[in-house]
Amino acid sequence: MEGEAIVPRLSPRVIFIIIFLGFGSASMGYASSIIATTLSQPSWYATMKLGATSDMTALIGATNGGFFAGGAFGSIFSGYFAHRYGRKKSAVLAALIILISSALITASYHIAMFITFRVFQGWGSFQMLSTIPMWMAELVPPHRRGMLVQIHPAMINTGYTVASYTGVGFFYYTGGGKNTWRGPLGLAGLFPLLLLLGIYWIPESPRYLLSNDRKEEAWDVLRQLHSDPRDPNHLFAKNELDQIEGQVQLDNAESARSISGNYLKIFQRPSFRKRFFMTIFLTFAQMSSGALVVNNYGGLIYKSLGFSNSAVLQMQGGYQLCGWVMNTANMFFIDRFPRNKLLCVGFATCGITVIIEAALQKHYLGTSYQPGLIACTAFLFLNVTCFGLFVEGPGFTYIAEIWPTFLRGEGYALGMCSLCVTSIIWLQSAPTAFETIGWKFYIIFIIIDALAAVIVWFYPDTLGKPLEEIAGVFGDTDMVALVPQRDESKSDSGNNFNS
Repeated sequence: MEGEAIVPRLSPRVIFIIIFLGFGSASMGYASSIIATTLSQPSWYATMKLGATSDMTALIGATNGGFFAGGAFGSIFSGYFAHRYGRKKSAVLAALIILISSALITASYHIAMFITFRVFQGWGSFQMLSTIPMWMAELVPPHRRGMLVQIHPAMINTGYTVASYTGVGFFYYTGGGKNTWRGPLGLAGLFPLLLLLGIYWIPESPRYLLSNDRKEEAWDVLRQLHSDPRDPNHLFAKNELDQIEGQVQLDNAESARSISGNYLKIFQRPSFRKRFFMTIFLTFAQMSSGALVVNNYGGLIYKSLGFSNSAVLQMQGGYQLCGWVMNTANMFFIDRFPRNKLLCVGFATCGITVIIEAALQKHYLGTSYQPGLIACTAFLFLNVTCFGLFVEGPGFTYIAEIWPTFLRGEGYALGMCSLCVTSIIWLQSAPTAFETIGWKFYIIFIIIDALAAVIVWFYPDTLGKPLEEIAGVFGDTDMVALVPQRDESKSDSGNNFNS
């Protein structure tokens, strides 16, 4: 109808901003994944003086465990820091930590130094992982939020893929001598450096700005990102500004009812506790779908299936590339189906692929029957296909959507902390489990996938809803700011936001 706000078309500027923020996501992907290729380099073992000693396995495990332990603390810290100082400053700090720690890891000459700075690298990586998708979700228009935030997991997988093929390249490079292992680790600074070079020109979250009484800056961001030539009076952006401002007032009133810190506020209202348990379970289930273990210990699995060292590296690269393709494909349908239904399909199909994988490994692992071994490999790839298409992106998007603005940083951070703790559990236990119980280890993931498929079906759907209206889905109607929608016939008196 003439005079009503027009939903803006997706602008190239918004797409560019979200892709650029994806360098932060890729920073985490590369840093977490590059250790797999490092552990395949004989020169690394020589430099670290890791011979066939009794504590070698524990020290190698600590390179992964330390990363995720640091990540748990980085996640919790980001909740406070992003809420207090903003999404942009949180991303800048995370990028600096990744950059500096990556340089010191590359320069390491002893395993203790290496593990120490892997902890800091994990801190920065998960502070980044907690900040970027939340920032993306707060910048983009609601009708395209799923598709645009899906760039986050796609860029994580870009980091994974670049790390894998960097490892392949350095595997065949013989000119580095005893320092060959340092090259791939040094390149972990590339993505955070790219982010730092341009982040000055990336706008802060308008929701953070309004929460800190910076209304004019928030209006500038909304006007620039959510306008359309068909809407010369910026009615859509003005309606958003009104709704966000009203929501901030409600959030501030709710926050003022308690003098406790924001993490404690999460447990003081039933609907917040519900979001907490949903967030923790969803991230736990994501990391328990089977894809995490294959991603980090694919080398062990492929070797057990009889592949050579060079073939193992190629398989790892192909696996990561498959994850990237599936996450990219998800962008084109994530905003067409309910979030909870996509997740349900994802967990169900991941569970089916793990069931078949376990059955195949039971019969063909340790044999020379090539069709059976090829089938084992194929279902590992099918597992990451289902994970990338239906689970990874919708999961990150969902937990960024369900929290109110004044708790979004803390709520998302708790989800990433859960992700870290779950990762530590599976990554520390997987090598021993594969060695002792073999295919039976997959039964744990089958059970969790089945439970998750049922439980997430009953999660409230958030598809297409403005972030300020999602509280109503959880029964918090008293926390939803309902403001009259502007149209051209109504005066804009009382504000100066007309240009």
